[in-house]
Amino acid sequence: MSYVDGVVTAVPTANIDDYIRHAKIAAEVFKEQGALRVVEAWGDDIPQGEITSFPIAVKCAEDETVVFSWIIWPSKKVRNSA
Repeated sequence: MSYVDGVVTAVPTANIDDYIRHAKIAAEVFKEQGALRVVEAWGDDIPQGEITSFPIAVKCAEDETVVFSWIIWPSKKVRNSA
């Protein structure tokens, strides 16, 4: 069974190019360690929410964008050894 790691974070919107460069490098490292797929999703049209939401969860500031990323591994064992 596949194993998925997911991360939600807030990134300064002005730093999108730096974030993408870093994410590409990180994705190659994860794939070298056995990851099947690495996905970075730059937030667009993410509602703020009143009780909970991604922006609230990461304390997203006005000048930041929520990023949701996930890595698919073939198994938890592969992920743990990576």
